[in-house]
Amino acid sequence: MDLVVGSLEGIGSSRQAEALDGVHIAAMSNQITKLTAALAESERKRVAEQQMMNLARRPTTSASDDIDDESDEDDYVDLTP
Repeated sequence: MDLVVGSLEGIGSSRQAEALDGVHIAAMSNQITKLTAALAESERKRVAEQQMMNLARRPTTSASDDIDDESDEDDYVDLTP
């Protein structure tokens, strides 16, 4: 009988197990919250960097009067009589 009681001493009660489970769940939940926030921040940074790269690749005009309204009517010279 002492052997059985001695081997059961380390098991603990179900309340202790539930309390430990609650602590583990709270810790994991906290870690998930932190990781989710870090992922969101990383995604925001990635999008911002991508937008900066896209802006850097845009062509710029060298003169302010170099505006093309995309109409063809002013692209040709009429024949003179």
